[in-house]
Amino acid sequence: MMGLMYFGALFLYVLLCLLLAWFASWVAARRGVTGWKVGVPVFIGLLLLVFWDWLPMEVTFAYDCGKYAGFTQYQTLAQWKQENPGVAETLRPSKDLHSTREGNRERYILNQRFAWDIRYTPHWFHIQERDERIVDMKTAKVLARYVDFSTDILGFELGYSARGISDYKIWMKKRSCEEDGHKVNRGHFYKFEAGIEKHGEKLR
Repeated sequence: MMGLMYFGALFLYVLLCLLLAWFASWVAARRGVTGWKVGVPVFIGLLLLVFWDWLPMEVTFAYDCGKYAGFTQYQTLAQWKQENPGVAETLRPSKDLHSTREGNRERYILNQRFAWDIRYTPHWFHIQERDERIVDMKTAKVLARYVDFSTDILGFELGYSARGISDYKIWMKKRSCEEDGHKVNRGHFYKFEAGIEKHGEKLR
């Protein structure tokens, strides 16, 4: 029901833009000016008041996803074990996976040696980058990394309180570079993270 009301309001806004553009065109024609030369700019200008950042967001989001998003494994768990003989057998999973924050980094301690770091970085046009890494805390070496992008549009239709006018732009809401149900890269990263958390499971 809320969605129908929302799209109904958008339809009325576009209709209002058309009516105002037609009126501007009519006034211009009565004054001897070609109507469409006034009506078209008025219509486009009114649309841009609301939709000006939509196309730039789509282009930037597609570029970021294509160039930067995905899963990268720099080292397998088996390779890490070879570099650190006997250490994996001494690791125990953390009993409480609470996170700590430092700047834009959120860290979960998986065991005595590994941490799962998540960094959020804002980009232009409401886009935010989510950078997840499995890090050897002793050496600071990154074993695996997953990068994804979304927009910070919460979507009031899901029950969130709107923080500003941008949260009403639900046509700009992006959850991930990967489609729902086909999050292959995210699946690879979480599988690797689970193996690290269990401190000994060999991942292929």
